[in-house]
Amino acid sequence: MTKKIKIFIVEDHKIVRDGLKALLLGVKDIEIIAEAATGKAFFEQIEKIHTDIVILDIGLPDMSGIDIARKLILDQPEMKIIILTANTDENSIVQAVKAGVQGFLSKDTPKEEFLEAIRSVQSGEQYFGDAISKIVYKGYINTIKGKQPKDKKSLTNRELEVIKLISEGLSYKEIAEKLFISVRTVETHRNNILEKLNLNNNIELVKYAIKNKIVDL
Repeated sequence: MTKKIKIFIVEDHKIVRDGLKALLLGVKDIEIIAEAATGKAFFEQIEKIHTDIVILDIGLPDMSGIDIARKLILDQPEMKIIILTANTDENSIVQAVKAGVQGFLSKDTPKEEFLEAIRSVQSGEQYFGDAISKIVYKGYINTIKGKQPKDKKSLTNRELEVIKLISEGLSYKEIAEKLFISVRTVETHRNNILEKLNLNNNIELVKYAIKNKIVDL
């Protein structure tokens, strides 16, 4: 039996919480185990239950979701956090990434992308929606975390697979079909790889792959 991903929703608007519950109803590998409308209520509950991912709004009535993320990551670094918010301004995104969240989505994110984000974050990856990625991957990650060394040891096995397939000339669609993931996830992997290796485009990526013997000539 597949282990379900346990979700804790922190959102002050009941209509949004109910909407998320309806959205995830019937999804076999995801289960909402708790919900809270305030930061205080969240911290009172989180000590008593185990959850895999916290779906967190930024604009809560008693404290900022960013502050909650900072405290949670400090106290429970194994906890995974996805920000789900209407506040998709650059400052909110930068502060969330600084705090160490694994995902950031707009509240108008489609269902399939929302599910993909949950599963990606649960598997240990980061996930940012399309609109968010355009901001994050244009320099904010570099500003916040600094350039990563050009060391293939920092790459995940899936990222190495994506590099190999890009180097072999496959399109993003072909890679997605081969790895049983979406085209958007392929693009996210590719962007993560470029950031980690401090590269600018696929041409530089292929050169890197050849030089580091990720692919054979």
